Amino acid sequence: MITLLTLALPLFSGVAHAGDFMDVWVTTAFEDENAFAGPTDDDAAPNFVMRGNSTFFENYETRFSDDISQSYLVLYRKDDGFNPHVFTEAAMVLRFAPYIDADSSKPGVNIADDGSYVRIGYKFGRPDHNLSLTGYAVDANRFRLGYSYDLTWGGRSVFVFDPIAAPGARLQYQNGSFYAFAGLKTAIGQFNTDNSEYTPSQAYYGSLYGLGGELGKNLRLEGGFGSFQQGQLDSVTDASSPLYHTMINAIGGCAQISVRSTDKIDYIVSNELKLYRNSPDFVKDTYISHRHVDGVGLLVQTEANVLAHNLLDPANTGSSLVEKAVAGDLQALTVIGTTEIGVDLVYKDLAFIVFNVPGITSQVGIPTTMQTSPQMYARGKVSHYFEKAHVTPSLGFGYMKPASYNTGDAWYVQYDAATVRHVPDGQTPADILSSVAGVQWDVSKSVVGVGELLYTLDNNESVSVSTDGENTYAQASALVRNRFGFNILMRARF
Repeated sequence: MITLLTLALPLFSGVAHAGDFMDVWVTTAFEDENAFAGPTDDDAAPNFVMRGNSTFFENYETRFSDDISQSYLVLYRKDDGFNPHVFTEAAMVLRFAPYIDADSSKPGVNIADDGSYVRIGYKFGRPDHNLSLTGYAVDANRFRLGYSYDLTWGGRSVFVFDPIAAPGARLQYQNGSFYAFAGLKTAIGQFNTDNSEYTPSQAYYGSLYGLGGELGKNLRLEGGFGSFQQGQLDSVTDASSPLYHTMINAIGGCAQISVRSTDKIDYIVSNELKLYRNSPDFVKDTYISHRHVDGVGLLVQTEANVLAHNLLDPANTGSSLVEKAVAGDLQALTVIGTTEIGVDLVYKDLAFIVFNVPGITSQVGIPTTMQTSPQMYARGKVSHYFEKAHVTPSLGFGYMKPASYNTGDAWYVQYDAATVRHVPDGQTPADILSSVAGVQWDVSKSVVGVGELLYTLDNNESVSVSTDGENTYAQASALVRNRFGFNILMRARF
């Protein structure tokens, strides 16, 4: 991939320039996830190599932590059509993410498409009254349902296989703040048949629909619906079962209500759901921003997501069941001058967390007799921007009741779709407490310095102990369960 890109760069030399790289993050970070633990506790010494040191409640609206280095090459073009009512725009969007292999300290670069698109629109008089068709050329992962990014669904991970590409198209009507859309995306995966030696390729589909708009300047209502062919059921115990290779069909709906006291506070919308546009109308002079309201401003947003799909019945793998999944949140933000106070409540049941796997046991529903609990947590943050000093101290905290389940022999905690921990034997799942205190110094329009202290208490951490060939799980040491970490960052963003 890198070789092909190197050969292709001269072709762009006539039109590409440094400004075509946008939303660039370059970060030097000296970090330690657990300053008091050592290699025997599976923790490296403080270093410049490891990245991703954060608490469980941070990065709620993004895929990435703020200590990474990455940039986007956005080659963008917008034109008026030959018909005066028509306009077009297109962008090639490539994400560059340099990394260091922690095992070999060998540097490298990951390059991937992150939403290249072509858009054709028809204007009904005003520019903000139009009908447009957007085609995502390679990856439509930015086209999702849901609103807070951590709760969104319908991206490429909804397919049970790992698709090479998942492009799609979106038809949208826009009239001021009101919008309505319908979209389609596809992915190619293997299609298993009764002949195990023959697995042809098959297109799997997803459809997405939504609408929303503002009533006045301070109330926004939104809703959406989607259906997806996730893959095939192939975990049946009997290959002669009529369920063998049955399609896993997922459906879901979402809704959000947003209320604010003043339009000086923007609604919270994740950048991960937006099209990249490299033009003077969209490129910012600085990515450093601080909310400011004369007096007091309040924003409240709440959303709900309900999903369902057909999985194997754990009580009888010769039959199937429809498993429902639920998630939602309530976000509240108060701005007093340059002081921000945010409080969020988040709920995700176990089925929602493992919806894309799908299931705790792949393709099998969660037994109704199994003792389970949802993930619920509260997170809060307070910060104040000292305008003359360009300094922002902040304090954040989070309290979680983790999602968990009991197999009859042991308890397990499910942090996310890919991370599960065996709770120490004889112990029930424990609540998790986390906090972060930091200060940010805005050095210039493009560079900040950040210092953070982080603490997490997680008594679900365990270690495997083998005694006479039998494994048991003992509680991890106090140094592992009590993690004191720090981040010292120099970050440029431009």
